[in-house]
Parts: sequence; C-alpha cells; structure tokens
Amino acid sequence: MGLIKKLIVGFFLLVVLGMVAVFGVQYYYDTAYEKVPVEVKTETVSGDVFYLSHVIEPGKYYINASSEGTVEKITILDENGDVLTESETGSLIYGSSKPFQVRVDYKAPLNVDSYKVSVGIYRLEKK
Repeated sequence: MGLIKKLIVGFFLLVVLGMVAVFGVQYYYDTAYEKVPVEVKTETVSGDVFYLSHVIEPGKYYINASSEGTVEKITILDENGDVLTESETGSLIYGSSKPFQVRVDYKAPLNVDSYKVSVGIYRLEKK
C-alpha cells in the first residue's frame, strides 16, 4: 500500500513541476525578450476560415491568435507545406533555424454571420 501511495504522490508532483516549468518558460520569454511585430492582422470574416502567413525567417517567435469564434489550432509549416508542429491553444512560442510559415484555423461561432479574427506574429529579441 505504501508503494502505491508514493507512486501517486510522485505522479502528481511531476504534473505540478511540469506546470511550473511551462509557466516559468512563458514568464522568462515575457520578461527577457522584446516582442517586435512581424505580422499583425485583424479582419472581419464569415464561416470557417484560416490564415496563412508569408514565409518567415529563422528565429524565435511569439504567435498569438484570437477570435470571437474559436481558434482551433496553430500549425507551423515548413517551406514545402509539411507540418512541423501544431498547437491547439491560442498562443505559441516557436523557434526555428529554418524558414517557416504559420497557419491558424478559425471556427465560426454559431448563429453569427460575421465575426472578427486576429493574429499577431512577433519576433522575440533579447532586451
């Protein structure tokens, strides 16, 4: 019985440490880096839409998407259109040594003809 209790406590401790690490990294990037806008757009659209950026140069970037509907996912693509990574959140910090593109998929809210979507891609530069 003692072994099971230790395993459960250890598991929850690892989950808590993981959450602290994620928020710690986010805090570090927010305080140690300056966000320089690369692409910032807001549009009024209708239906399910997506945004595809131009090819972005290598570096560290903060990507933030918002919508009156739902941001389904942020996808990072290489120059050939192959998926490098995906995130089902509204923001993402991504670093690359190769050029890439950002695709954001938006889902329309129910019973609304048009709604606003926005995306911001910011290059992170050391302060």
